[in-house]
Amino acid sequence: MNKTISFAFIIAVAALSGFLAARAAEGNLVGPEAKRETVFERVLRTGTLRCAYATYQPEIIKDLNTGKLSGYIYDIVEEIGHRLNIKIEWTTELGFGFQNLPEDFRLNKFDAFCSGLVESGSYARLGLFSLPIDYIPIYAFVRSGDARFDQSLESINKSSVKIATIDGEGSATIAKDKFPAASSFSLPGMSDVSMLLEAVATGKADVAFLSIGTARGYIEHNPGKIKMIRSLPIKTWTQPAMVVPHGEHDLKYALDTSIREMNASGFIERTFKKYDPKMESYLLAARAYQVQTEINK
Repeated sequence: MNKTISFAFIIAVAALSGFLAARAAEGNLVGPEAKRETVFERVLRTGTLRCAYATYQPEIIKDLNTGKLSGYIYDIVEEIGHRLNIKIEWTTELGFGFQNLPEDFRLNKFDAFCSGLVESGSYARLGLFSLPIDYIPIYAFVRSGDARFDQSLESINKSSVKIATIDGEGSATIAKDKFPAASSFSLPGMSDVSMLLEAVATGKADVAFLSIGTARGYIEHNPGKIKMIRSLPIKTWTQPAMVVPHGEHDLKYALDTSIREMNASGFIERTFKKYDPKMESYLLAARAYQVQTEINK
């Protein structure tokens, strides 16, 4: 009888151990034997950081024929990978509806969002932001010859005025916060930002909010259609380079260290000048210090 009980007990213990091991492998238990691998640990183990991104010129530019990426944030993120001795793998293109980022992180679809999501309270729940690499002044653009808003931007705040927006993109936030009485001409989240200006140029909307750098390409290819209506920006966004899952402070620290180093060495400024030689589109994050030499006097 005792042997039978002992044998049954051994079977029960074995079954329970197998169940606990399976649960631990899924990361559902708490304890040293069930510790889930962090994103940072996985990146170090695999030597690869998997990046999601959204195209937004000149931050991230995608060649529609080849799929090749470029842009100043693309170059900066690639350099971060070089300095951390890891490969950057651009795996997932997203639209401007970023609300699913926490779930995408949880499902391990990618390790970071790597195309400069602007820092705002509404996005704070999505993840941890890296240090900013620049600040983005946003201006109002209207059709050439439209003088309705030249004297005051308050003239935009009327129900008869349509603001071009993209679902989930910063222009929608500006429209809601600053011009709540105005109506909107809304484009889907996967739309190219140039479509905001196209909507204005074709009369579907009256005004669009973009940076000079983003608007430049459209204006160069469509001369005489669009104008900027005010020299002062409507809003200036803070732009981190990347967003990582909440709790991944080790990964954020590694990224921030590289950004500080790149800013101090002048790499970030040189990268901006590659895409904007006049440096008129964006404002660089200040360096912690700068040594005055005969070269830069």
